[in-house]
Amino acid sequence: MTEDFLTFYADPGEDFGWAIGCGLTLVSRGIEKMWTTADELWIALDDAPSSSIFLDDDFIRDEVNADDFRNMPIKRIVCEDFRIYPWAAKELSWDRVRTARVIGAMTFMARLKSIPFILQPAAIKKAAQAAGAEELYDKPLHENRHSNDAIQHFTFYTAVELLGLSMPVPAVSEDDRDS
Repeated sequence: MTEDFLTFYADPGEDFGWAIGCGLTLVSRGIEKMWTTADELWIALDDAPSSSIFLDDDFIRDEVNADDFRNMPIKRIVCEDFRIYPWAAKELSWDRVRTARVIGAMTFMARLKSIPFILQPAAIKKAAQAAGAEELYDKPLHENRHSNDAIQHFTFYTAVELLGLSMPVPAVSEDDRDS
């Protein structure tokens, strides 16, 4: 499926994983600090992705011709949701919840630009891997875990929303319950 716009996929946090997709094509991906990524997203939304870091050669996938995407606007944001689980709430006492703040900033950007802002649960990992996310992962895995998480959001979104696959996901992953 081809679309005439880009989607920004987000794994927000202090080390912010992101990916850019166009339809079923993963165009670029990377990891930047939280507020650098938010600032670059605003540049991309306000001007064009080619004005931001998101289409820099360092981040473009090898098999992609960046020139095919440089003039396309970002018209959708897909972001991992942030939840404070009851069993982790005490550990977060007095936490500044910066991840929630950057999600709020992205939500506001999307509202200002009248583009969809879609939240996905963190529990999509197994479903995204079943849909082929691991084939797109950057290696080494540990150093690239945040961009690979954004790739999981790309894979899950495209599988469910663009290809119409049924991929039920629990509200909370087993990994989250064990923390």
